[in-house]
Parts: sequence; C-alpha cells; structure tokens
Amino acid sequence: MLTHEENELLCRVEGDVPMGQLMRRRWTPVCLVEEVSEPDGAPVKAHVFGEDLVVFRDTDGNVGVMDEYCPHRRVSLVYGRNEDCGLRCLYHGWKMDVKGNVIEMVSEPSCSDMTKKVKHKAYETKEWGGFVWAYMGPQDVIPDFVPPAWAPTEDTRVSIAKAILPCNWAQILEGAIDSAHSSSLHSSDFVPARVGGAEATSKNWLRPSTDKAPRLQVHRTEYGFRYAALRRPIQNAATHDYVRSTVFVAPATALIPPNNLYNVANINVPCDDTSTAFYFIAWGHPDKAPETET
Repeated sequence: MLTHEENELLCRVEGDVPMGQLMRRRWTPVCLVEEVSEPDGAPVKAHVFGEDLVVFRDTDGNVGVMDEYCPHRRVSLVYGRNEDCGLRCLYHGWKMDVKGNVIEMVSEPSCSDMTKKVKHKAYETKEWGGFVWAYMGPQDVIPDFVPPAWAPTEDTRVSIAKAILPCNWAQILEGAIDSAHSSSLHSSDFVPARVGGAEATSKNWLRPSTDKAPRLQVHRTEYGFRYAALRRPIQNAATHDYVRSTVFVAPATALIPPNNLYNVANINVPCDDTSTAFYFIAWGHPDKAPETET
C-alpha cells in the first residue's frame, strides 16, 4: 500500500510538484483535432495540469494552444474572435497569433510599439493520431515530437472517445492496466465464447475463457512495463493458457490487449489534481477499425 506521502507525490500534478513537472516533459494531448477542425472556428477551452488553456485553429489552418486569459486584463480568450490569423480578445481588441505574438493592439495609439514588449504564453503544438498535442515543459529546449506507437502512420484510422472524469489520473490508470477487473465489470461486453483468441463483433468482444482470477507475470521495460494475465481457456484448459498482454507506457498510457479487428489504448491526461481527461482509442485498418461514433 502507498503511504499518504507517496500518494500525494504520485497524484498531484498542479504547479511545480514533481509528477506534474515530469508529465510536462512529455508531449501531451490537450484536445481532439475534431474539436478545432474548422479554420477561424470557435475557440475551445482546455484544462491541463491545472492550467486554463485556449485552443484554436487560425485562418491558415495552424493550431494554437495558449494561456486562456488575455495578457492585458485577463479576459477569457475562449470568447475571443478567431479571425485573420489570430485570436482577438473581446474586451480591448488585443490579438494574438498561434505563437503567442501580440500582433494588434487596437486600443493603443497607432504610433505605439507596445506589441513588441508583450508576449503571450503559448505552447508548441503538433497534430497526430486525432489529437492536438502540446509540449508544456520548459520552453528553452523542446524535444522533437515522436508519433506514438499506437498511431504509426497518418493514414491509420484512429477513433477516440473522450470523457472528463472526476478523479485523479492514477485512479483511472490503475483500472486501465488491471486485466482482472474486466472479467467482472465488463462481463456484459467481454462474452465468453469458444473462439481461438480475442475477437470482436459489432456488439461484443468474445473471450475464450470464463476464468476470473488471472495469474500475472510482469516484465519491466525502459518505457514502463508489460504484463501477461494468464487464464484457463474454455478449450484445452488442462494443457493451454489464454494470455492477455497489457502494455503500460509511462507516465499515463495503457495499450489494452487487442482483438482480431483493431487495437485498443487509452491515455489519461490530468486536468488538475482531481479530474482527468480520459481518452479511449481504437485504431487499425479502415475496413476493420470502428468509426468514432460507433
């Protein structure tokens, strides 16, 4: 069991705490691409690591992730006008581009050079695998974005369900990597069947086992760990094992055992200390992987 102090160290992500600083040094999803799909569309609010952010796609199709509040009078830019390659604050008309440059101050005299003296907080972004990613760590050295292994090519179909859940990221992660709970909690979805391996239909996932008490074997790796959940199969129970292998990619991604049609994963992005953006992901060949609505 964790001590209270260990639990605090693990779960707290806001401000300068160690876990939050560690997570910031990874490229992090801040929202779905579909939430900001239209150039000059409505800005979207995001809340990551306790920071209030605004996400928008400018006239040229570039995506910006910035501090939600205008550097002038701290008015929310979620209500700003997204126009002409910038986000304009409604209060005094200050306008910022996707890099945080203040490109217009209509409330200032035309001879003013104040735009050169103000820079709004903005983060580097990348679109990949259905997400808008941002690097929210120290901005002096920004690592190259490396596409996650679950979306290796741009033409891979990736379908994502998003939910904001009222618990911390670790509470969700420990369930995501727990193979044992699926036999009980998801018993209406994971249906025992006489099949040769995990299969999917339009309504259920089929599992070749009724065993609810798996034996676990763990292999630690440089990226986290993977483990095998060993169950007695329905067929050949005396001589065979049914193996489900889960991969944990630090700090908060779980690759769930796939079925015969598509792969499954989830990413748990801390909104703050007590809420989490839970992304449930399916990906694979366009003819087999489900669409997002499904």
